[in-house]
Amino acid sequence: MRKKCLFSYFLTAVFFLSVIGMVFAGGKQEEKAEAIKLTVWINGSDSYIGPEEQKLPQDKWYISQAFKRFEEANPGVSIELSVPADQEGAHQSFKAAGLAGAAPDIANLWTGQAVFNVKDVILPLDDLVSEADLKNIWGWESVRLDFKPDGAICGYPASQNQICFLFYNKSIVKKAGMNWDNNPPRDFVSFDAACEKIKALGIDPIVVDESFPWFFAWIGDYWWAQVTGSDGILAESRGQKEFSKDKGLLDALAYYRSLYENGYFNQDMGTSADSWNRFLQGQGCMTPVVTSFLSDGERTLGADAGVLMPPDISSSASITNSTIGGPGQCLVVAKNTKHPEMAVKLVSFLNSKKEVIKAQQIIQVPPVRVDLSVQELGYKAGSNIAFLYENYGKNYIYWPDNLLAPGVAEVYYRQTPLVALGKMTPQELAAEMDKAAK
Repeated sequence: MRKKCLFSYFLTAVFFLSVIGMVFAGGKQEEKAEAIKLTVWINGSDSYIGPEEQKLPQDKWYISQAFKRFEEANPGVSIELSVPADQEGAHQSFKAAGLAGAAPDIANLWTGQAVFNVKDVILPLDDLVSEADLKNIWGWESVRLDFKPDGAICGYPASQNQICFLFYNKSIVKKAGMNWDNNPPRDFVSFDAACEKIKALGIDPIVVDESFPWFFAWIGDYWWAQVTGSDGILAESRGQKEFSKDKGLLDALAYYRSLYENGYFNQDMGTSADSWNRFLQGQGCMTPVVTSFLSDGERTLGADAGVLMPPDISSSASITNSTIGGPGQCLVVAKNTKHPEMAVKLVSFLNSKKEVIKAQQIIQVPPVRVDLSVQELGYKAGSNIAFLYENYGKNYIYWPDNLLAPGVAEVYYRQTPLVALGKMTPQELAAEMDKAAK
């Protein structure tokens, strides 16, 4: 009897040990099954990666460190980061990859028409965005399909409000006998006069790499929008009005051309690829930038780093004392992703209050959250970033080029620099844009 009981106990123990073994084995299988790899495309210097930051090892970048924090908070998740070599071509590359079912899980693209053009390969996020994010993040209109208030949510606004301005070197301005802190040029006449004084020093007043129209997209678009307004540009893009009859566009392009004719741009701007370094080395007085350039520039120039807002095209324009800006970047989730909930969780994480504050420690860019104070962001009173945030954080015109339909935008991006170089007239460019709109 005793032997039988002992044998029974033995069988019971073996049973429980086998169950425990299966549980552990099952746990390992479950852990393996839940392993998630997310692939992410992040664009370059007007997004999460500053121009100087790109010179560091990738694991030192803010975005790489943010991904590591997300991985630590979500065991089993790994993130593979890629930076497309051609930022302007990233949208077409993403669309082609999406049609082939091979797009990255998450991609950093431009807001507005650029992302609407890839709607067939991105996942609408209406059922995945939390109420808290809808409430605490602004800029959703830039990613709602066709800019409609009830349009499908095509992505998250990236956690940055990219405000456009002219970065300038205060020591050069001082050498030319001017003080832009107290008396900045606010119209075309005074801006031209200032450029003449800088040019007399043997220094390029403005340096830019304009094979892609960075100057016009970041500065010239402001002059266009001042007169025409966003609604007018949108109507032209839809073929409801004509670009060739748009005085705001034609006047802005004519002034753009005059800047090159008068020698205020670096004369090799159509082919150059090093304007940022030239600016930092004092070979140019100004360069057009967005706020993600600010921190890197200040580290190099120190107290000589100055911010100049674009001069107004006319004191009688319908919009004055503003600039181009807003959430020009977004993060989209590919339709072919196998992990939509985790992808949205990562995008939401990058937009979280805690993470946005961390990002400010590396690249100071006004955020798109509504629940952050100047103190929480760490902006010093009187600093360049505080000036931009307090005066232009909400006082901007949304990117005109992001309003352009894909065919029109292609003409705009490819041919606008030709106007500055004198190889095309403003009227000819406008006519080409009209053809694309039709």
